[in-house]
Amino acid sequence: MKKWMYILVLLTIVLSGCSSKVTEQKNDIKGIEDISLKQLSKYKNSYIGDNGAIGAILSDLPGNVIREYEIIDEKELKVTYGVKENSNYTEEQFDTFWFDKKDTIEKNYLYNALALFILIDNAEQVTLKINSNDKQSVTFKRQELEKRLPHSFKEYQDDVALWQKELVDGVVKSKEKRQDVYKSFPMQN
Repeated sequence: MKKWMYILVLLTIVLSGCSSKVTEQKNDIKGIEDISLKQLSKYKNSYIGDNGAIGAILSDLPGNVIREYEIIDEKELKVTYGVKENSNYTEEQFDTFWFDKKDTIEKNYLYNALALFILIDNAEQVTLKINSNDKQSVTFKRQELEKRLPHSFKEYQDDVALWQKELVDGVVKSKEKRQDVYKSFPMQN
C-alpha cells in the first residue's frame, strides 16, 4: 500500500511541475531577446490597411500584449499596450515586464517603431503608449527617424543581419544612441 502511495505522490508532483511550466511559458511576454528578425521579415512590404499583417506584426514584437491599435488616415498607427479582459496575461505580469527595469519602455518602444517602419511601407507615424494616462508615450515619424539612421528602412527590410547589427545592437541596446534618438522624439507623460 505504501508503495502505491509513493508512486501516486511522485506522479502528482511530476504532473503539477509540468503543468506549471507550461503555464509559465504560455504567459511569457516577449522581450527583445525573444524576437526573430528572420520571422518578422516575412511581413515586409506590409501596409496600413492590412489588419491581419498589422496584428501579426504587433503580436510578434516585444511587449506583445496589445490592448488595441488604431489606424489614422491610413498613414498613422497608434498602439496601446495593456491587458484585455479574458487575456492569458495578468496585470501583474504586464507591469513586471514593462516596469521591472528602468529602460524596458525606451528599448521596446524604439525597437517596435523601427520594426514597424521597416515592415510597413506606408506607415508615416507610429505612436506607442501604455494603457494608462500617467504612463509614457512617444510618437515617431518615419522621415525624421530614417534621417538619423545609416541606411534606409528599405535596406534594413532586405538585410536582416544589417538590421540586427546596426539597429538592434547598435541603437536599441546602446543607451547613448537610444537617448540620442529620444532627444528628437521625447517621451510624453
